[in-house]
Amino acid sequence: MKKNEELKSYWSMTEGVFNCLIDKERSVAFQKAINNTIKKNDIVVDMGTGSGVLAMFAAKAGAKKVYAVEFDKNNISNLESIFKKNKLDKIIQIIEGDARSVKLPEKVTCIIGEMIATGLIEEQQIQANNNMLANAVTNPKVLLKKYDIFIDLVDSPNRYYDLIFPILRYEYPDLKFLKSKSLTEKMKYKEVDFTKKIDDATVSLDCVLKIKKKGLLNGIKISGETLFSDNSKLGATFAYNYPVILPINEVLVESGDEFNVKLSYNLCGGFDKLKYSICKI
Repeated sequence: MKKNEELKSYWSMTEGVFNCLIDKERSVAFQKAINNTIKKNDIVVDMGTGSGVLAMFAAKAGAKKVYAVEFDKNNISNLESIFKKNKLDKIIQIIEGDARSVKLPEKVTCIIGEMIATGLIEEQQIQANNNMLANAVTNPKVLLKKYDIFIDLVDSPNRYYDLIFPILRYEYPDLKFLKSKSLTEKMKYKEVDFTKKIDDATVSLDCVLKIKKKGLLNGIKISGETLFSDNSKLGATFAYNYPVILPINEVLVESGDEFNVKLSYNLCGGFDKLKYSICKI
C-alpha cells in the first residue's frame, strides 16, 4: 500500500447502504424515474445520499446542480472520492448535516432520495421531506410523489429449526420460505402525498377484514407501494419497502369469518409507539 493510500472510514451502516446500492430492482426503478423527471436546469437535493448513487443518477440525467445531504461523518470523505472518481464532483456538492433540519445554499427545483421504511413506521422520510420542501421553490418536483400503505391478515411462517417464533418479522421478497399466505383482501388504509408538507402524521385504523379462505391466521401484514413523479410504481424489493408481519395469537379460520382490526401509530415515529389488536366478530 502506498504511503498516501489509506482505508477511509466506511459507511457507518455499511450493510444497509450497500444492500440498497446492489438492489438492482430498486436502483433501476429510481434511475428510470430520475431520468424521466430531471431536466437540464434542475437544482436537485438528494436527502440522505448514502452511497451517492441517486445523486449521481441525477447528475448524469442533466441536473445543473445536485446537493447531496449526508449526516454520516464517516461517509463524507468516501463520497468525495466516489464523486471525483466518476467525474461528477463539479456538479454534486456534499452538504454535511441532518436532512430533517439542514439549510441548503439555494432553492431546489427537485427533491430525490428516500428514507422509506414499510408503512412509514420507522425512518424519517416525512421529517426530511418536510424540510426539503421548505428549501425548495413553489411546487417542486418530488421524486417520491406518493406512498400507499396496505393491511391484510395472513398465515405467516413462524417456525425455524423446529422451533416456533411468534415475533415481528420482515418478508423479504427474494426469500420464498418467508412468503406469507394472504387470508383476506389487501386494504389500503393510508395514502401519503409527499408533494405537500405533512402536519398530521397520525394513523388510527379501526376496520373489519373478512376471511376469504380457510387457514391458520397468525399475523397482520403491512405493506406499501411507491408512486414516483413519472407515475411509475415500486413495491417491495430486496432492500426496499419489504412487508412487515405483526404477530398475533394463532387461530384457525374459515371463509366468511370477520375480524375487527385496530392499528395506531405516528408515521415515521418508530415501532415503540405502534399499537394493534385483533378480535373475531
